[in-house]
Amino acid sequence: MAPKGKEKPKPSASQPAIAIEDLFTALNRHIDRSEFDQAIKVADQVLAIAPGDEDAIRCKIVALVKDDKIDEALLAISAYSRKFPNDFSFFKAYCLYRQNKLNEALESLKGVERDSTTMLLESQILFRLGKMDDCVDIYQKLQKSKIDSLEINLVAALVSAGRAAEVQGIMEALRVKATSSFELAYNTSCSLIERNKYTDAEQLLLSARR
Repeated sequence: MAPKGKEKPKPSASQPAIAIEDLFTALNRHIDRSEFDQAIKVADQVLAIAPGDEDAIRCKIVALVKDDKIDEALLAISAYSRKFPNDFSFFKAYCLYRQNKLNEALESLKGVERDSTTMLLESQILFRLGKMDDCVDIYQKLQKSKIDSLEINLVAALVSAGRAAEVQGIMEALRVKATSSFELAYNTSCSLIERNKYTDAEQLLLSARR
């Protein structure tokens, strides 16, 4: 009978921790550099050592989404949601929104903490669903959140909701000029057209083009 081979020495308790720390350093570096494909690979390396690591799971899912691998992101969310008690409802909702599965996306947001990020996604879903009054209501609640381009979306939603008469008051409340961007000028001009102010709409668009 052949002699039994010697067992390989087991790594010390400190070795895996050091390996994970190095991997997380690499993972953060790849995400900061928008190297999402590499970030996914490193996240998988972390999960091979620590299968339930929530940070690694979230990094992987975010990297998949940022890399436009929406189908893979949904598969990962489904797999990890079954195995671990982590809440990926927001990520799932965003992926479903990207796939234009709007009612499913809205359903997935139920129960998620209503912070500015969640509310912004909800407003975008409602806009696509044509639920403009609900969309406007959320945009108005977000006015103090200092979200880029919020005023553009708010004006567009007001016009689409048939509430063009409210645009001027909203612009004054937000202290923004219609000519601050072409997109805002375009949406504001649409509100003027809805109010039969065709000359003002034309002048606003001409000013924005300059």
